[in-house]
Amino acid sequence: MRRLRGSLTYANVTATLALFVALSGAGAYAAQQLLPRSVGAKQLRPGAVTADKLRKNAVTAPKLKALAVKEGKLAAGAVTASKLGAAAVTGGSLAPAAVTTEKLADDAVTGEKVVEATLGKVGSAAEADFAAFAESANPPAFAAVDLEGNVNSSLSKGLGPADVVRKSAGVYCISVTGFIPRGAQVTPRNTGDGDVTAYVTIGGTEPCPAPKVEVRTYKGILASEPFYVSLYR
Repeated sequence: MRRLRGSLTYANVTATLALFVALSGAGAYAAQQLLPRSVGAKQLRPGAVTADKLRKNAVTAPKLKALAVKEGKLAAGAVTASKLGAAAVTGGSLAPAAVTTEKLADDAVTGEKVVEATLGKVGSAAEADFAAFAESANPPAFAAVDLEGNVNSSLSKGLGPADVVRKSAGVYCISVTGFIPRGAQVTPRNTGDGDVTAYVTIGGTEPCPAPKVEVRTYKGILASEPFYVSLYR
């Protein structure tokens, strides 16, 4: 004891008390009492903050930096229509050819959303009926011809622009390639400006000798008028 008393100093006593406090848990308690803002990003180990350590709703939109959430980080089906804001998807946000026909809902594209200049010429109902009837009757050649003798190729088969020639007012000469017609039918196209009649002759007189077909249109007298003509073998 006499030797022990001789070796005791203030420093030895203080160190021994500090060790006792640390081992008793008081030091651990003190370590948990961190000063505000004393732990920053530098004090965190790599991977220290994981998803299960985040409080619910802790990460909000204002806390995300620009372009932090990319396509590869989105779960399949994560972005649904209900999660898109009004006008969020604009034309500039769509990739080329992203919207295809099969992705359009039924009746999604209405008349008011179509630019008329992008549409081709649409024939009248009468012209469409003529083309459908002629095709179903299956004549080898038919045509819709205007008063100048021009052939509407979209409503014709077996007859082209060079096959119909207007010789004079109301007189049209039709040449057929590939067969000699043995039957023909002509119908005037009603233009709404008076009664029109039309006649067809296979192997007509001059200026349409056989095997050509002659069509004559009248409005009281010979007059150039549009017509439909069908030719049969």
